[in-house]
Amino acid sequence: MVDFLLSRPDVDPRRIVLAGISQAGYWVPRALAYEHRIAAAVADPGVTRVVDSWWHNLGPDLRHLWESGDRATFDRVIEDALAEDGPLAATWRWRAKPYGIDSPFDLVAEISRYDLMPVVDRITTPLLITDPDGEHFWPGASRELYNALTGPKHLVRFTEAEGAHRHCEPLGRALFEQRVFDWLDDRLGAADGV
Repeated sequence: MVDFLLSRPDVDPRRIVLAGISQAGYWVPRALAYEHRIAAAVADPGVTRVVDSWWHNLGPDLRHLWESGDRATFDRVIEDALAEDGPLAATWRWRAKPYGIDSPFDLVAEISRYDLMPVVDRITTPLLITDPDGEHFWPGASRELYNALTGPKHLVRFTEAEGAHRHCEPLGRALFEQRVFDWLDDRLGAADGV
C-alpha cells in the first residue's frame, strides 16, 4: 500500500498517516514494526494481544480449559453455549468470520498468535494511542502499549465526563477528531519545519 501511495504524484511522502480503530489498534502498530515510511499513526485504542478481548468475555474457567489443551471439551462447551444463546452465537460468528476457522479451540489458538509485544521495540513511527474510559474489549491495553513503546508516543485519554468514553469513543467522535487532527498537524507540520 505504501509503495502504491508513493507512486502517486499527489501524495506527499513525508505525510503518509496510518490510522485504525477497534482491532486495527493492533494492526496499525504491527504494521509500524515493519513499515517505517509512515510519518505518524493512530491506534484507537491500543491493542497488545488480540485474544485478550476474547478472554475478557470467555472468562477464566474457559481460558483454563483451553490452556489445558483439551480441544474436544473446549469445542463442545463453546458449541453448547452458542446453541443455547442466539445473540451470543451471532456475535461469535461475526467475530470469528475473518479467520475462517470452525473449531473454537483452533480459532482461539489462531487469535492468540496476534501478540504485538515481541515486535513492539521495532516501532519508531510517532504513534498516538487513545485510552477511553470504559474500554470493554481491551481494557488496560492502551496503557500497556504506551508503556512498551520506546519511540515517539502520545497517550490521549477520553473520559466519561467528556462524553467520549467507551470503545472507539462512539459519542465523542468530534472530540476524538479534534485531538487526533491537532496531534497530526503538529507531527506533519514538523515534516516541513513549520
